[in-house]
Amino acid sequence: MTVRPLRLAALRLAFAALLAAAPAAATTIVPLEDTVLVDRASVIVVATAEGKAPATSARPVTEWLFQVEEVLKGEVPASAIVVRVTGGRAPDGRILRIEGAPRFRRGGRALLFLEPKSDGTYAIAQFLQGAFHEVRAGGRTAALRDLSEVRVIGRVRKNSGAELRDFAGFVEWIADRVALQPRQRDYLFRPSRSQLRAATKAFNLFVNDDTGFNYRWFHFDTGGAVAWRAHQTGQPGLPSKGFPEFQRGLAMWTNEATTPVRLTYAGTSAATAGFTDYDGQNVLLFDDPNEDIEGTYSCGAGGTLAIGGPWADSAAQGVFNNKRYVRIQGADVVMNDGVECELEGASGSKLAEEVYAHELGHTLGLAHSSEARFEPNAVLRDALMYFQAHDDGRGARLNSDDVAGLQALYRKGSAPPPQPGGCPADTLCLLNGRFRVTATWENQFNGASGAAHVPNRNAALPASFYNLSGFLYFDSPSNIELIVKVLDFGDVVKVFYGQLTNLRFTLNVTDTRTGQTKTYRNTAGDCGGFDNAGFPSNAIRAIAKVGPLKPKVGKSVRGTCRADADTLCLLNDRFAVEMTWRNQYDNSSGSGLPMKLSDLTGAFGFTNRANLELLVKTLEFPDRFLVIFGALSNLEYRLTLRDTLTGATETYFNAAGQYCGGLDNDAF
Repeated sequence: MTVRPLRLAALRLAFAALLAAAPAAATTIVPLEDTVLVDRASVIVVATAEGKAPATSARPVTEWLFQVEEVLKGEVPASAIVVRVTGGRAPDGRILRIEGAPRFRRGGRALLFLEPKSDGTYAIAQFLQGAFHEVRAGGRTAALRDLSEVRVIGRVRKNSGAELRDFAGFVEWIADRVALQPRQRDYLFRPSRSQLRAATKAFNLFVNDDTGFNYRWFHFDTGGAVAWRAHQTGQPGLPSKGFPEFQRGLAMWTNEATTPVRLTYAGTSAATAGFTDYDGQNVLLFDDPNEDIEGTYSCGAGGTLAIGGPWADSAAQGVFNNKRYVRIQGADVVMNDGVECELEGASGSKLAEEVYAHELGHTLGLAHSSEARFEPNAVLRDALMYFQAHDDGRGARLNSDDVAGLQALYRKGSAPPPQPGGCPADTLCLLNGRFRVTATWENQFNGASGAAHVPNRNAALPASFYNLSGFLYFDSPSNIELIVKVLDFGDVVKVFYGQLTNLRFTLNVTDTRTGQTKTYRNTAGDCGGFDNAGFPSNAIRAIAKVGPLKPKVGKSVRGTCRADADTLCLLNDRFAVEMTWRNQYDNSSGSGLPMKLSDLTGAFGFTNRANLELLVKTLEFPDRFLVIFGALSNLEYRLTLRDTLTGATETYFNAAGQYCGGLDNDAF
């Protein structure tokens, strides 16, 4: 074993888009002790997530790029590594997402327990148990292992749910243990109750990340059924091989009389594709034949028992009870190797039955009833879809919350109520809610696609701004891609949109009074446009076009920009941005009113911050800085950016009457 500490600055990569994902069944675990994790893992690192990279595997996986800060155990060949997680987009376009699969935030720091793979990538030990996120808790920095989407059974240490790990203390403890200097676990601390309290809510449904729609099977609506098979080898540890337990789990959902759900048992199968490829069969696999779960389950220590999930295509949709859904096309469940010890004895059969039935509930589109370890609501705590297995001999059994969730998806006339406030998720509601704006995007460089999202409101903008305008982002709320403005001129409502991207998008604006929808897409030059009552010919220009965006390999040095009434500071205070304007209709003029939206993005108004006129974004790449600006005005303006470190200046001019932003692919 070689321990090689690395002290490297964290990277900030600007990936143009992220891989799409679909919801899935839960992962079932028995938590491992920290000592077991340390002793078993081949590599342990502290690293920063730089984003999702285009997957290189033929399997549906998600590959995360990490910049390594420190190696606590083992050795890594480079400062940047790729961590591969099962679940993602397959080559045929279908997507698979395993509930509980580790997900990371770009720029987020993590402590990772890893196993190297033959292709140079790394897998997280025991699927998710080796992934700890750096979070703030109780005024301290903690290492949090996210078990919110995980079904937990077995030997959970008493009160362990009320303890957190101090991040720095945990790292030091690991380093000492690796150096054969073990000591007590002095890194644990107990936060306040308010920090651990989870919100109690009713049944949950999975949501598709691409579209914002829930998932369901459409086979049942016309009297059809979904057939399941179990692999012919059977479940080790059960005298019955798990076949009757699985059938009882299927029958429980079918016997719920208020819905048309029918899950049938079609016998055994020799198919072992599982999560490697969509084979058109729904199969329960045993002993992890394709090594989807890194590491064997240990009867003494614990580990991951099972993972599972449905296959779907975001573009394959259907409508039920006047609500649109993504169609589930198939599903698989994989049991880990070594789990037979948990299923031995008199209670093993009932535990298997409960686990199988819970996983089947997820493949129907249901999420957990609650993910609170100390759930106060007895109904949610008693549900089959509660995140923690009861393991009390009940087997497969539904309660009222499980039934309510099933009815919401499958009983005619029982669609879930609209969201509070009446504005759907990922939708801009403008002009007192009259206009609803949504968008979808496609990355033409790597095939990724998805639905645009609405970021949280920015305190720098007045509330009145959000009645006229709004922002949309694709993958990160700090990276605004589109801005939309709707203005009522008395006799006509005009729509303006600006873009800070050259990815393909479709923008839909719907008038809820008339039901009319208008669609807008990339304009020539990728600079946005406006609808002036009939889509008039616009003067279009662009600075340049950009190809596939390359990852950044360094972090910008802090500049000396100081924000004031006329100056906007971006990219670690390196760039000072100013704007002047002139109204060609009345010859008035002035300086723009700056508003910082994130470290990457800012905006300017002309005379009123509620009426945003120009958006500007800066991105850093290995060999250059990119400048993109989007306009919501056809007045004359001059935009100036100054690099405070080098003194270099770039100026962009919009002539009176033109409506277009620009993209400078090699600004500095």
